[in-house]
Amino acid sequence: MFKKGKEEKTSTIIGKNTELKGTLKDKESVRIDGKFEGEIEIEGSLLIGEEAIIRANIKAKSVGIAGRVFGDISCEEKVELLSTGSLEGKVRASDLTIAEGAFFNGECKMNPQIGAGVEENISADEK
Repeated sequence: MFKKGKEEKTSTIIGKNTELKGTLKDKESVRIDGKFEGEIEIEGSLLIGEEAIIRANIKAKSVGIAGRVFGDISCEEKVELLSTGSLEGKVRASDLTIAEGAFFNGECKMNPQIGAGVEENISADEK
């Protein structure tokens, strides 16, 4: 999603000098470089730029974070916390990648299809 030459086409870009509050919905991919507060529902990928500050719960296909996010994330595929990224909240995804230097304070729950059969091996003390 964020590798050179293989970036997904972005249909909407919110610039670094833009501040928005409310609900953002899009059927394609979105990049946010400014400030956003509210709810985000994206059917494609969401890329949060280095200067972005997001205070929102997010639902998306996949999420890449280079800026700051305060809120919960639920996505079908991958959440990628890049080295400049910061996330405070709960994550529910099939994959979570945290780069060296990134900040994560919260909880992560993997989607059931990924962890099928693993929970049976966890003792009652670990649950």
